[in-house]
Amino acid sequence: MGVASRAPYETYELKRARTAFWTYVGIGVGVMTVAWTWMGFATLEEITEQGKAEAAGTTMAGFAALIGGVPLVVAHLIGLSLLLRAGWRWWRGEGLICGLGATAVVSLIGFGVAQILFGGQVLAR
Repeated sequence: MGVASRAPYETYELKRARTAFWTYVGIGVGVMTVAWTWMGFATLEEITEQGKAEAAGTTMAGFAALIGGVPLVVAHLIGLSLLLRAGWRWWRGEGLICGLGATAVVSLIGFGVAQILFGGQVLAR
């Protein structure tokens, strides 16, 4: 059921689905910005503490992936599931593509903001 083939009126259910979709997108911008910024803090911690860790005979390898990467992946999975569900309820098949695309765009916005905050070093090694 394409957008053009819909009746000229919207049911309450479709309005709710549309509102949910765009609300999730708006909230997702903030959530992904926080998630990517958290990843930046974890990467910074790994880089700055590596010298101390080596002096103590250990390493910080994997710290950023565990402390920053896992929450980042979880945030993406939650956002993707919410947007796919809301997109399906509003647009059906096209909504799945919209949900996937919205997740990617929101993640890129969050990544861009985090890159600005960390001077382009969010994923530095």
